[in-house]
Amino acid sequence: MGITTLKNVLVEWDKYDPDGVIYLPAGMDPSLDAMATVLPFDPAKNRRLEGLEGFIGLEQLRDAVEGLEAQLGRATTPGERLRAAIHYARHDAFIDPSAALDG
Repeated sequence: MGITTLKNVLVEWDKYDPDGVIYLPAGMDPSLDAMATVLPFDPAKNRRLEGLEGFIGLEQLRDAVEGLEAQLGRATTPGERLRAAIHYARHDAFIDPSAALDG
């Protein structure tokens, strides 16, 4: 799986196991430049693991982004994907499209 940036995972999620979970360094706010690790889902694994903290599952990310794109009627930018992912991770709900827009 390896370490990459969160932006890379947001843009190229299809390169990862759809059951995977995105982990970020513990205590770090999600940002496009944040270092991210995608690990296979393991129900026995804690949300925190060796200095990492689970951010969002790839399945949930895909749902949040595809839902936003359907509402906007277009592809989303990495920033819009990030806002949708953060909202979903914090609220277990889809973001209002107007709150996700760039600019």
